[in-house]
Amino acid sequence: MSSLSSKDALKVLAAFVLPEGVLDYFEVVDVKENTVLIEQGGADKEGLYGKELEIYLDELDNRPPDMSTARGNGFTDECKILDFPLRNHKTILHIRRRRWLMPDGSSQIVNLEDKIQLAHPGTRYAKDFALFLKMAFGQ
Repeated sequence: MSSLSSKDALKVLAAFVLPEGVLDYFEVVDVKENTVLIEQGGADKEGLYGKELEIYLDELDNRPPDMSTARGNGFTDECKILDFPLRNHKTILHIRRRRWLMPDGSSQIVNLEDKIQLAHPGTRYAKDFALFLKMAFGQ
């Protein structure tokens, strides 16, 4: 059995945890664990403590050839997508898309819709998680 470097091992682990294909277009820039207070029906004053796993993803340079002259222009505001819970942690993906400044002065983002579907249409849930919930609850 060959040994992976720490960086390669983390990338393999991230590929199992994140929705399929995400690492082809995004890089993990931060991971945070937060303890949060979850109230039961708003009446339980002591509440229950839970944890959140927040994974921050920034878009890679996915420019097609026709945008090769565009210059980087920062990132869009992050979009939050709920994914499958991991080990009793609510999982939230924070996704930032790259903005590109075109030679004509306009700002664009790369269209990834035909390559990867991050959220199920009409929801803030990861595609696989939304389909799981739909099947589980028959909605």
